[in-house]
Amino acid sequence: MPVNDEMKADLWRFALGRWQDKRFEKACLHLQDDYQVPVSLLLCGLWLAASGKQPDARTGRRLAELAEPFEADYLRPLRQVRRKAAQDERLPEFKRQLQQVELEGERWLLTTLPSLCENLLPAGKPVDAMGWLLVLVPETAQCEGLQKSLNDLVAL
Repeated sequence: MPVNDEMKADLWRFALGRWQDKRFEKACLHLQDDYQVPVSLLLCGLWLAASGKQPDARTGRRLAELAEPFEADYLRPLRQVRRKAAQDERLPEFKRQLQQVELEGERWLLTTLPSLCENLLPAGKPVDAMGWLLVLVPETAQCEGLQKSLNDLVAL
């Protein structure tokens, strides 16, 4: 079944809804800043679990192969410039514009990732979000701090 525009919008709406929780936002930013985990992967994994999709290692690799380079090549550099601009009181409008471009990049990524999830099967039972996060962030097995931070995120 091909992913339609509604399904693509579902992940974006899911992300916007979760981002309203400041504890969730803080947990995601901690994982992003301290462990270089793309927030888009976290959101996608949580969305897939909430949608009852069975974790799948191959799909997880495909999602990471799209999200990680996009994050490294585009979003991380934008974020770095935006944060630097935020320290310069002369540049509030420039910072705002950078923030808009960064948000547009995140929106693009979150509306593109569902197209890689077309063939996922329903689990037929509730899906533990940690199952998806372990597939999407395999480094978890090697880093106790990362594992604790992911567990904290799932608990929110």
